Amino acid sequence: MFKNFPNIKQLDSMDCGPTALRIVAKYYGKTYTLQTLREKAFATREGVSLLSISNAAEQLGFRTRGVKISYDSLKLSSQLPCIVHWNQNHFVVVYKINDKFVWVSDPAHGLMKYSKDDFMKRWASDKLDDIPVGVALLLEPSPDFYKIDDEKNKVDKTSFKFLLQYIKPYKKLIIQLIIGMIAGSLIQLIFPFLAQAIVDVGINKKDVNFIVIILIAQLSLFFGRASIEFIRSWILLHLSTRINISIISDFLIKLMKLPIKFFDVKMTGDLLQRINDHHRIESFLTNSTLSILFSAVNFVIFSIVMIIYSVKIFLVFLIGSI
Repeated sequence: MFKNFPNIKQLDSMDCGPTALRIVAKYYGKTYTLQTLREKAFATREGVSLLSISNAAEQLGFRTRGVKISYDSLKLSSQLPCIVHWNQNHFVVVYKINDKFVWVSDPAHGLMKYSKDDFMKRWASDKLDDIPVGVALLLEPSPDFYKIDDEKNKVDKTSFKFLLQYIKPYKKLIIQLIIGMIAGSLIQLIFPFLAQAIVDVGINKKDVNFIVIILIAQLSLFFGRASIEFIRSWILLHLSTRINISIISDFLIKLMKLPIKFFDVKMTGDLLQRINDHHRIESFLTNSTLSILFSAVNFVIFSIVMIIYSVKIFLVFLIGSI
């Protein structure tokens, strides 16, 4: 039932509450944007309270009940997943529990598994009749939950297609990079054949002139490949700089259009983190994507060569690569 339980990472340091509610909603098949849940929970710079999460959940169609509950009672509860107060300053989702372990979907750290003792140290905050108890928000979807429209289509707009708009203006440069990538791979492919020719023809027949010609050819190909790599690196640097400027410019324009109340609920570190995230996006769109493409091209080309020589060698190469 809980094999593929969802996990969503919180964007800001105080987004754990709305994100935990978002995780529970996703488990029941509904998708909402983080901004919508922030507004429903009245998120501030200090975060949200369990009461505000409960009110937001009821607006989505959940039946909610805030409780102080013991470990055994939580284990016997049929209302899982639930949201629990964690370390007195955080919210996580408990989705599975038994006598020894607790499985948690943490907006900050992902899917986690804790022993009973470790879980109690982080969760239990009080005692009732000498029994440790912790705070939990039990949620159950009502019939209205499935009648209320979610925001699945709105969330899908922030997919990889959105990032591609920053690459489209530079199609010519991308094509040049791909051509250079293929040319470099083909040149690299020629070197083994030249080495084979030196051994099979030059050395066996003791043809010094042939060996000299092949060595000159290898040297020429080496400088040619180095030139291609230099040009490719320059194009990549130019492309990454332009994309980075475009992303940051759009971010700053968007930032300047936001109302003052937006900054009232944001930590300075969260805003700085958004700026740093743009470098990661730019790196993914340029370095990471092209490196994967380059590796794939090399893999295909050398696989074809190995198949021509020996299928057994190719299988060994394939197993080693995987």
